[in-house]
Amino acid sequence: MTAPALALVVTTVGRPTEFDRLLRSVLASDVAGQVELVLVDQSPDQSCAAVLERLAPPSAPGALARTARTTSGRGASVGRNVGMGLVRAPVVGFPDDNCWYTSSTLRAVVETFASDGTLAGLSGRQLTESGLPSMLRWRRSTGPITRWNFLHTSIMSTMFFRREDMDAVGHFDESMGVGSAGWYGAGEESDLVLRVLDAGGRVRYDPRIVVLQEEPREDPDERFVTKMLSYGCGMGHLWRLHRLSRPQLLYYAVRKCGAVLLRAARGQRVLARADAAYVRGLVAGVVDRPPRVLRERAGPAGGAEASALPRGPGAARG
Repeated sequence: MTAPALALVVTTVGRPTEFDRLLRSVLASDVAGQVELVLVDQSPDQSCAAVLERLAPPSAPGALARTARTTSGRGASVGRNVGMGLVRAPVVGFPDDNCWYTSSTLRAVVETFASDGTLAGLSGRQLTESGLPSMLRWRRSTGPITRWNFLHTSIMSTMFFRREDMDAVGHFDESMGVGSAGWYGAGEESDLVLRVLDAGGRVRYDPRIVVLQEEPREDPDERFVTKMLSYGCGMGHLWRLHRLSRPQLLYYAVRKCGAVLLRAARGQRVLARADAAYVRGLVAGVVDRPPRVLRERAGPAGGAEASALPRGPGAARG
């Protein structure tokens, strides 16, 4: 059996149709035989585990280098950390269960890490199936990921890390991310990449590496507003933990406020409210005071407990 060069850890809750599409895109890659897939199915019916068993059973010769499946408590960060315990490959990625790969994506990742032994991390960009930017305003040119540009060069589904660099800085902060027990609904991938950078790791952005995922803002409902509030809380929390640039945060918030006005003028009321909620969340995360609607998630102490993971430069200063 070929030793895997790349591991994909997929954490999912009850989305077998989306996971089926992701898995088929992995199997269609010409480096599928070098890929191990670790599935963390958090749903009671294990519906995605059934998809894995059907499309890539352990007895199937030559499809994937290896598969493994397990379950965990709720939360994307919790699931990814559990999945990391089953990884054998030297490089690991964490695709969303509703993303999928182009025919060249995984080969480009494997070849990039193989050709550069000092690379700690790599990110591509995320597009919709029609080729439009998805979720971020992506940079167009290749270059290093830094504390200044990570918001335009990295998102969880596009990022891949050398496992030894992840092991050195700690894995995911389980108080952050989708489904976490607290009120910080995003920022866990940025927290990880910033810790890798702070430890001296080199992380590269290459927009030629493409991951596909539809834009979640295309058909929003009221749940999207609350989701964006928690996402903003997570990003504000990230800014405070890593002592990121306050002028950069202000610029980011002002742009979001501009988007609120623009969407309201266009009659996009749900999107306008979602952007406004995100800005409220940013402020709440920076001051570490949960919004009323999320206060139950925060527990009796208000804010979530501080992570024991190492933080950015100057974190030891008072």
